[in-house]
Amino acid sequence: MSEYLKPTYDGPPSPSSFRSRLLSISKCACRWILALSALFAVTARVTAADIALLEQEAFREAIAAVADSVVQVRTVGGLDRVGKTLIAQGPTTGLIVSPNGYIVSSAFNFAQQPTSILVRLPDGTQASAKLIARDKNRMLALLKVEIDELLPVPVAVPQAEIEVGQWAIALGRTFRVDRVGVSTGIISGLNRMYGRVLQTDASISVANYGGPLVDLRGRVFGILVPMSPQSGDENELAGAEYYDSGIGFAVPLEHVFELLPRWQQSEDLLPGKLGIGMVAGSAHLQPPKITTVWPNSPAALAGWQPDDLITEINGVAVATQAQLRFQVIPRYAGETLHVSLQRGDQTLESSITLAGELEPFQHAFLGVLPARTNSGKNEAGLLVRSVWPESPAALAGLQAEDRLLKIEQAELTKLEDALKEIGRLHPGESVELTVFRHEKELTLSANLTTLPEEILAASDLPIADTQQENKAAELQPLNAHPVLELMKLPTFSQEAKFYAPKFGENERSGLLVWLGSGKKQHDAQLLASWQETCQRTQTVLLIATPQEESRWTTEDLKFLERLVSKASKRFASDPERVSIGGSGKAGQLALALALSKPNTFSGAIGIDAPLPRTFKIPDNNPNRRIATLTVESRNSSFAPLIRRDLQRLREARYPASWLQRPPTGDVEAKLDNATQSQIARWLDTLDRF
Repeated sequence: MSEYLKPTYDGPPSPSSFRSRLLSISKCACRWILALSALFAVTARVTAADIALLEQEAFREAIAAVADSVVQVRTVGGLDRVGKTLIAQGPTTGLIVSPNGYIVSSAFNFAQQPTSILVRLPDGTQASAKLIARDKNRMLALLKVEIDELLPVPVAVPQAEIEVGQWAIALGRTFRVDRVGVSTGIISGLNRMYGRVLQTDASISVANYGGPLVDLRGRVFGILVPMSPQSGDENELAGAEYYDSGIGFAVPLEHVFELLPRWQQSEDLLPGKLGIGMVAGSAHLQPPKITTVWPNSPAALAGWQPDDLITEINGVAVATQAQLRFQVIPRYAGETLHVSLQRGDQTLESSITLAGELEPFQHAFLGVLPARTNSGKNEAGLLVRSVWPESPAALAGLQAEDRLLKIEQAELTKLEDALKEIGRLHPGESVELTVFRHEKELTLSANLTTLPEEILAASDLPIADTQQENKAAELQPLNAHPVLELMKLPTFSQEAKFYAPKFGENERSGLLVWLGSGKKQHDAQLLASWQETCQRTQTVLLIATPQEESRWTTEDLKFLERLVSKASKRFASDPERVSIGGSGKAGQLALALALSKPNTFSGAIGIDAPLPRTFKIPDNNPNRRIATLTVESRNSSFAPLIRRDLQRLREARYPASWLQRPPTGDVEAKLDNATQSQIARWLDTLDRF
């Protein structure tokens, strides 16, 4: 302590001595202020001058702590491209996760099914690697190299310590084996993709998928992967479109270490599945109420039923479908969950072991073609337009002009009611029908079957006399010179044209979207072909044109989705009769789009159009039915591919219809009358149930 500040007391000071003492204290304070100011100035200069160097040193040390665990991975052979995605032909990255040669990388790097894999270690040693297993939930791949020396394994950041805002360093070892590539950012999100990954804003390139995301202490947050909210379909390429966008993902390394003993047994890790369907809509708003239970699924074996409400998973309350997904999607097949459900006034408890595979879902079929307009008498039930020959309904004795009042105990007022009730049931189940006929109620019993694939002959579609008379009265004479009207969308350069016949006052129309060539003569030809069918089947024809003349590409998908949405609202289209079709490449796009968007389309027509080469057929959707029709020219060079795709669709339990047309040299050629008539009948029965 300064002598000027020592605590002394010599009695009351005189005025002169007080002034002297005060002056001394003031001088002392000034000296302290000057000293502190100088210290602050020096500190400020040090901070301004050295902070960048200190940061760089911290980054260098963190990188050095992990670099020897980062390896270069090269693949040889396999596909150049999967779908639209060009597979990296150069080296990619992996991370050592055990001293005895196990390495984890992104499954993206092996989507092309390479014939061989080579790993180069940081010291230049090259070794052949074997692909041991995949994690199909988090899109990782486990490799093994045989090497005599023990390999360095990085330290994982405990997940409990990871926070948003922490520095994050992304590493990859690609074209130069002697050094790692580096990009920096922060941890920008936790528990992304329903709890499976971390998110970073560091730039992530295709080459460092499989590399580590590192903290400033040289520990590893996780392994870099592409991922998408839709990647539950086990698509190893999903999310690659985020490349270098500031949206990157990493699977926590602590999680990988926990799973490694199981993974080392050459066991693919599959996402766990319950085997339930829930009502479509916003996952963040809709409750987790079951609408469908897959046969022989974990849910079925646990005794779950439609209308059960899931309330709790492993002690965690769930009130929305999104909360349910956070509890289920991160888990693997074989894991057991303890689930609470609400069934009416009962609370049920069950243990359920998740499955890796489910039987393809198959929609049940009763055999009813519903009337598309009511009589206007406010009568109860659903009016039967026709009964499918040899169907469960026909065998049970149901007839045209019957009114279907109930399926089991559920009362029917519209088609959606019937679809909901049939959707809860499975082929082979028995169902009780309450029918109103000639002023009497009847009770019938039917054994449900599967949706049919055959195209009915005209004679197999009997329509009751009174309905036929009403129909004839509603039909307008065909216009000798029908006109296509224009439909445009803001922000899109291409346009569409439509033909909308006049229908009855209370009718809901069908909608057929045809992918045309954009050539006027083709549009006129299409209208001439479809006019009579459109009027007879109460269908609007919408001819869409591609952005590039005569060439449909995946770039047109957004336009088509917006176009169909606008047309469906404008014409109040029946959701069960919205279909899309085309020939050749346009037919390929139509089939792929419809199968990918079952909530938009109920049918798809492809003329001489196999599915795109790498298209993965989605699982059959329990909440929406979609049927396909493949038309094959007798001289089509695509016949083997078309037949193969037909088999694939049937294996996935889609009702896939097929017919042949006469030989032709042009896929855009006008349809012959017999083929046109068969397609028309197929379209006319899409609303069957």
